[in-house]
Amino acid sequence: MRTLLRRAAVVLAATTTTAAAAAGLALPASAAPAAPAAQAAAPWPCPRIIGVCAQTADGALRMLLHREEYLAPPVVRAANNTPESWCFFAEPGFNGDRRAVAPWETVLDFGFDVYSASPGRCGRA
Repeated sequence: MRTLLRRAAVVLAATTTTAAAAAGLALPASAAPAAPAAQAAAPWPCPRIIGVCAQTADGALRMLLHREEYLAPPVVRAANNTPESWCFFAEPGFNGDRRAVAPWETVLDFGFDVYSASPGRCGRA
């Protein structure tokens, strides 16, 4: 199932880009790139597929589809594009500070680096 979701995401991204190029679509002048200061506040490039899209401390995007006991490099922001809650933890092994992320919620700053994550509610041990 994970492989199928990943393949679907790649096909969807490739199809969207190819279709836009084939149609000769271009950005209107009003949508031209903004000044560098304004770009910092722009939304981050997270694909809209079923899964958690996470950005690591080094700027890479990764998809979370199941529980991750150790995330390296750590995650700094995430978009939960699933119908279930996820719990993000400040330490490996689902320990330390935690932050629940509701279905379809995006978190731009957890307040800590995330070293583990799991679908489901954030219960206290």
